[in-house]
Amino acid sequence: MRLLLFSPDRFFAERATRPVNLKTPFLIVCGLFLVEIGGNYDAITTYARTLELADPSAHPIVYAGLFATALSPFLAWVSYSAVFYGVSYLYRGRGTFLRTLVYVGYGCAPLIIGGLLHLALFQIISLPVQDHFIPARVAAHTTTVALIDAGIAIPVLLWCGFLWTAGMCHARSLSARQALVTVFVPVGLAIGAKIVWLLWKLVSARVYTGVL
Repeated sequence: MRLLLFSPDRFFAERATRPVNLKTPFLIVCGLFLVEIGGNYDAITTYARTLELADPSAHPIVYAGLFATALSPFLAWVSYSAVFYGVSYLYRGRGTFLRTLVYVGYGCAPLIIGGLLHLALFQIISLPVQDHFIPARVAAHTTTVALIDAGIAIPVLLWCGFLWTAGMCHARSLSARQALVTVFVPVGLAIGAKIVWLLWKLVSARVYTGVL
């Protein structure tokens, strides 16, 4: 694991000559799934309560939201793999989609570290029940949550991008520059979305307290 996290080019070069095996990447994403379940526990319980109260005709929408929340790590894994595979066609990349899927799965390992850190910090800064009725404290908590979320997510995405760049070099026979563009176009968009979300949260918190 240390080789993967800190010397990914060597890690993927060693696996380039081996048969493709989904087992370990699948276990990594399953680990991320368990971490995400813990992190999204409140959202999942909210969906469960909605099922009890909502009109039966709304149940399909609620179930879709529940599954999307619970299965987001697997959806992200396949989505990133598909985007990297598609973008690499611009450089006439060679290599199967299955190998791309495997290498992207390996590159998800930092997300587990980020998820665990996220859970630990959110336990520390949880807002006391009585403070939910004090706008200034709610706004301060919202701001802190947004800063922590972006402060963890952005470095972790960059770390994943570092791993995915090395992986795409070997999965699709790309040069380092080609792999960097292939990976950091979608990763850059994801980071940009995180920054926009952070700014929106900060502005919303100021509006809520009447500062703006």
